[in-house]
Parts: sequence; structure tokens; C-alpha cells
Amino acid sequence: MSIDRLEEMRRLLLAAYAEEGLWGVDAPERLLPDGLARGSETHLAFLTLVFTVSGGREPVQLWAAARDTFQADPELFNPAMLAYANPQMLVSRLTAYGLIRKPRSQSVVWQRIGQALVMRAGGFVWQLLEAQDREGNRLLAYLQQNKTTFPVLSGAQTAPRWIYGLVFAGDVDITGADSLPVPVSPAVRQAMRNLGVAGDQVTTAVFGPLDLLGRHGCRKRTRSAATCPVADSCPVARFCRYGNR
Repeated sequence: MSIDRLEEMRRLLLAAYAEEGLWGVDAPERLLPDGLARGSETHLAFLTLVFTVSGGREPVQLWAAARDTFQADPELFNPAMLAYANPQMLVSRLTAYGLIRKPRSQSVVWQRIGQALVMRAGGFVWQLLEAQDREGNRLLAYLQQNKTTFPVLSGAQTAPRWIYGLVFAGDVDITGADSLPVPVSPAVRQAMRNLGVAGDQVTTAVFGPLDLLGRHGCRKRTRSAATCPVADSCPVARFCRYGNR
């Protein structure tokens, strides 16, 4: 596939993702809980903790659960509280709105990320970013060098998605965040295959749109169907092997 066609697909996907163009679904990580200011320290902690438990989750449901949880119990997103919390005491609060699906392990991870922010950055995500000069590659390397301190958040797929998420959803300026490599998810792989694009990694900027495309679009087609039933409303249908061309 030519570079021009790839660039056109990228442009269309990014525009659709930002403007509810993927079957009425907005970029779920951009939606704010009521009263939370975008880019505030509390918002950055909110994004950090939710991205930590985002692996494998349906993003629309995850972020809706996160917003509901924040509205009901904002203290759960306070690193200073989490640093000294007993993870077992967090379980009922984290599961009340379906924010976590693995109560024992994810409550521990949630608490440890709050603790890590306090230990390494005084409880402030912004301080962590400044320590690495707000450079995407440096932040990624820092997390990979501190996997024990930042469990799950330092993972190969989660870390770059979190860094870009701070930019895209938190309006933070992080150099190179949009071009960090991310291993594909099953939904991203399905979307790429239908679009005739090969590879095991994508950039952070297109991971979210492709994942949403795969979940809400490509999975609508049964294996025996020659065309996709939602092709007429798909922004990249003309590039798809199952689009109505």
C-alpha cells in the first residue's frame, strides 16, 4: 500500500475519532467527569490510574466506569491516599461501578501506582513528566527501567498509550508522544488486516482509532459475509476489503 493511501487512512481515522465519526462514539478517554478540569493534576492522576487497568478492556465501558467512580469516590484517584491504603480495602470501591474486573490483582496495582507517584514524584504526575523533560522516549525508557515500581503501567502496550493519553486527553505537551510504538491489540489487528495493512505495532496516535474501528466496526461482519454491514458509515470503508466499493 502506498504511503499516500496510508496517510489518507490515518487522516480520516484521526478525524473520525475526534469528532464522533466512528458510529457516534467519541474518543472515550477525552470525556471528563463533571467538575474535573482538563490537564489539572487530579485529571492527570485520573488518566494515569485508569490507563493502568485499561489492558484488554472495552474502552467506552472502561472510561464510563472510571467517570462514574470518580464522581462517587474521587479520593480513589488521590495518590497521597493510595500510598498508605490497604489494597483489600479498595476492592469494593473500585468494583462498585465496574472500574476493575480483577479485584485482587488490580486493586493491588492501583494502590502501587499511587504509591509510586508519591515515592518518585511527590504524588504529582506533572513532576514525573518534568523529571524526564516531557520527552516521550525518555518517559518510556524510565518506566521500562522501573517496572517493579510501576507495575502494569510500564507494560509494552500500556506505557506508550498512557504517555500519548496524557497528550490527547490531558492536553499535556510531551515531545514525540504521538509516534511511540504500541503492540497491536486483537481489535487493532483485525482492523489492520481488513484494511490491508501488515505489522505487529502501530503508533500511539492511531492505536485508539484502530482499536475502536475493530471493536465497533470490523467485528460487526460475520466470517461468511462478503461485505461489512456498517461499511456505509465507516470513514475508511473505501480502503477495506469488505467495504462497499
